[in-house]
Amino acid sequence: MRIATFCLAALLTLAGAVHAATPAKLDFPENAFNGGNTDPVWSIELKREDVGLVRYSLSSPRGVPIAAGTLKSVAPVLKLPVFGELKGEYGLAGTATIQQRSRPMQVLVGPSRAGAPCQDARGKKYAQAVFIAIGDASDPDKLYYGCGEYRKP
Repeated sequence: MRIATFCLAALLTLAGAVHAATPAKLDFPENAFNGGNTDPVWSIELKREDVGLVRYSLSSPRGVPIAAGTLKSVAPVLKLPVFGELKGEYGLAGTATIQQRSRPMQVLVGPSRAGAPCQDARGKKYAQAVFIAIGDASDPDKLYYGCGEYRKP
């Protein structure tokens, strides 16, 4: 899912402005979330296990696992040097073990802006955008951004 970086940042920032007026939701929804991108190819699955606890699976091309584990619900804000402060609907944080090295991991999921949905290279539109930062948020080792959607119940 090819996405213009600045458009995605704007989508999450605008979505955050809408949600800033309401209390932060610190619990992920019951429906699992699937997201990813095609350049570079990666995918993530997020599934609520318990109140405030989400199981994740991050994969590279052909479904090769990059990392898996659990993340805790946090305030839906991600501060990155390149994009500034991004606000979304759901925030998750924890530790990812990648190539036998533990690194902090943050995930931000937010709705696409009305009239400007997240879109992949084939033109398929998605209701949600997703950012993943692995490493120190002030200088992440890896930054993934893409689109996604919640599975229907």
